[in-house]
Amino acid sequence: MVTSLDDAVGAVLKALSRSRQEHDTIVVFSSDNGGERFSYQWPLRASKGSLYEGGIRVPNILRWPAAIGRRQVTDVPIYIEDWTATLLDIAGAAPDPSYPLDGATLAPWLLFGQEPPTRDLFWRMRGQRALRRGDWKYVQTQGTNGPSHQLFHLASDPSEQANLATRDPARIAELRAAWEAIDATLLPYPA
Repeated sequence: MVTSLDDAVGAVLKALSRSRQEHDTIVVFSSDNGGERFSYQWPLRASKGSLYEGGIRVPNILRWPAAIGRRQVTDVPIYIEDWTATLLDIAGAAPDPSYPLDGATLAPWLLFGQEPPTRDLFWRMRGQRALRRGDWKYVQTQGTNGPSHQLFHLASDPSEQANLATRDPARIAELRAAWEAIDATLLPYPA
């Protein structure tokens, strides 16, 4: 599968080059989830199907020679829906007001060096929930003895090994409340 994907992306890039459109064409590549069970994710914890970083953190690759320099790397977390808002913004278009977007435009950050958007990132899956605010991440998993509430500081612990929940109960309560507030605005998770 990876070889086929690599070949297909290569074919698209070659076609853009042959047609002399590569300089002004935005190419975005992203995955939808973390690595499969046989992937080597270190230092990230877990894999696909988990809300730990190994299950949700994926690379995003952006190529736009006309506006973005080569070999730039950032660890700023973004949300895949940000690409829709960003591409519309770059194209000078706006979403239909009746259908607001979930993502935020990254154009001011990517093109003009402004601060990237800051907001809570929210996930929910059967028996799991997570919320990230800056470098802090709240995770709840369902165990045999009930829910386990965990708090991690991702900048100092990207492998999510040091659960700080008992050391910082105020922060975990704040992030848990933020998760609950977002969840209350959504349709119920399917049973």
